[in-house]
Amino acid sequence: MEQLLEKMNIEKPIIQAGMAGGITTPELVAAVSNAGALGTIGAGYMSPSSLKKTISEVKQRTDRPFAVNIFATNLEVFSTEIKEMQQLLNAYRKELGIEMGREQVKVKDYLQEKVYTVIKEKIPVVSTAFGVLSSLLIDRLKQRDVLLVGMATNLDEALLLQDAGYDFIVAQGYEAGGHRGTFNTDQYPDGCDISLNVLVQSFLENISLPVIAAGGIHAKEQIEGFLKQGASGVQLGTRFLMAKEAGTNDSYRRALVKADYGDTVITNVFSGRPARALGNRFINELEQSGIDRLPFPIQNELTKDIRAAGASYANAEVQSLWAGQGVGAIKEEETVEEIISSLFHQENIHLEKVDS
Repeated sequence: MEQLLEKMNIEKPIIQAGMAGGITTPELVAAVSNAGALGTIGAGYMSPSSLKKTISEVKQRTDRPFAVNIFATNLEVFSTEIKEMQQLLNAYRKELGIEMGREQVKVKDYLQEKVYTVIKEKIPVVSTAFGVLSSLLIDRLKQRDVLLVGMATNLDEALLLQDAGYDFIVAQGYEAGGHRGTFNTDQYPDGCDISLNVLVQSFLENISLPVIAAGGIHAKEQIEGFLKQGASGVQLGTRFLMAKEAGTNDSYRRALVKADYGDTVITNVFSGRPARALGNRFINELEQSGIDRLPFPIQNELTKDIRAAGASYANAEVQSLWAGQGVGAIKEEETVEEIISSLFHQENIHLEKVDS
């Protein structure tokens, strides 16, 4: 734990997950960092200009360190092989009163530009999902003393990240909400299914880097347990969805509060990648349609307008309601300060722990 606190220049071994899609507002990221933990901008889908603007807004609110999360995979794609899926999705567009889907899809990739922005803005920590950055980008970041945090859902992924020169490994268990960082979804169509407790132990026994636990963590007692086990820190996403500073829309918040522990499912209907979400009508109907989902990020691009309309019209049944298995513990909105105070107290530093 001490290594994590010292290297990242934070006071509490808590990292706010880099949830992409507008959740990680400048207010949320800054509030987490101001509370002594590490706030993270979820920049996976951001353009370089949007990332630069968000970084500027965070810096206006805090002088503490914060991170940027990016996807290590190339998002560049163009396809016209989308007709069958678009016909299915157009039924939802008609119902919502929005424009029908186009006959082609194009997604640009801004990975190199975002890395350049991170370097120019002197961001101290970068976390990645869905793979390993290229050696060229890793070298550029390491030359600027940027710390690299990689998400791994099995030991093979963790070893690849370690060999590539990453500084910290996030053990992302099956319990985690939203997209887990599984590298090869052809091999693991539902994402790798190793529980967090087993995953952390396997990493501690087989890699030399500090390990950060993530997946279903929502309580102080869980954090204490993972620190005693030897983890250097924890990463939380779902708990911060209900922070007053988060960009979570009102209908999403209501669904989270109503949810029980068993209400999440693994689905790829929204993005083409397996992700854990609260079950709803959209998931049920697309999975029963018999139509194959398109690969990420094509499926993600096709459903984006429907999910946005669902948020605008307070219709939770067509939104991607990402949530981890600990969602049943979340029953009210809180400020970031209240959340972190409930999760960690300074005296926890003196817990018996394995040096990490």
